[in-house]
Amino acid sequence: MHWESEKFSRKGFLNRVSFAGLLFVSWACADEKKEKYLFFSDYELKILEAWAISVLPGEKNVSDFRQAEVMRRLDEEFYFVSEEIQEEFHMAIIGLDYLPFFYGHFSRFHKLSKEDRISFLEKTKDTDSDAIRAIIGNLKLVTFLAYYCHESTWKQIGYDGPFGNPPEKWSESRIHYKKSVNVS
Repeated sequence: MHWESEKFSRKGFLNRVSFAGLLFVSWACADEKKEKYLFFSDYELKILEAWAISVLPGEKNVSDFRQAEVMRRLDEEFYFVSEEIQEEFHMAIIGLDYLPFFYGHFSRFHKLSKEDRISFLEKTKDTDSDAIRAIIGNLKLVTFLAYYCHESTWKQIGYDGPFGNPPEKWSESRIHYKKSVNVS
């Protein structure tokens, strides 16, 4: 029997339209598997990724922030610190995003081009503001610590690794974090 000669009931028609709509919505909403972070919001991750691209080495044959798992390590560390430190770090990230407005840029930090971000950071070196120096200095400190403590960066700094090469022993907090985000 041809489909043209079949009669659809209103209920059958609505069921088929609903099913097609459900398929369309699930297709449209299907997103690549997103990493789970316990401390950073998606907005903060955008800012920190732009920050890491701007301040960390970007040459070929050198680990980038993704290979060195900088965001994962910072997320892990700041998840377990006191609420006061967490709040200060959240404010530093948001403050960094809006600082370019005070230096003549009409865009937030994470939306600037890499060259403009580097130019902006050069301008902040001569500031008299303790708050700006604290934001830039503290973000730089924790980013460099997370980056250069990763094994993938050791060769570029001439570090052979710990004496005797003992296996890494994870603390209870690191094990808890790993289970919470299901990182393998």
